[in-house]
Amino acid sequence: MKRALYAVLVVVVIFVGITFGFQNRQTVAVGYYSGLSWSGPLSLALLSTLTVGIVVGFLASLRTVIRMQRQLVQARKDIRQIEQEVINLRALPIKDVI
Repeated sequence: MKRALYAVLVVVVIFVGITFGFQNRQTVAVGYYSGLSWSGPLSLALLSTLTVGIVVGFLASLRTVIRMQRQLVQARKDIRQIEQEVINLRALPIKDVI
């Protein structure tokens, strides 16, 4: 069921992207800081901007993801150690306090 939903979603996104590209064929000129310029279709300019934004967002979140992965590894080590301590404590004989 999930795969079918994802497949439908992918088809809809592709369809919207293709129709967007056909509706926005006009040429735009994009100027850069160093005097370079590029002219091309509006849809390509927006697609490249979206791609750059996704890459920058991924790189910005990468540091946090790596830090969280390290914390997860450390937490798993702590859990193993605590579980071993519990096993060792259960193996000790119980002495009567009375």
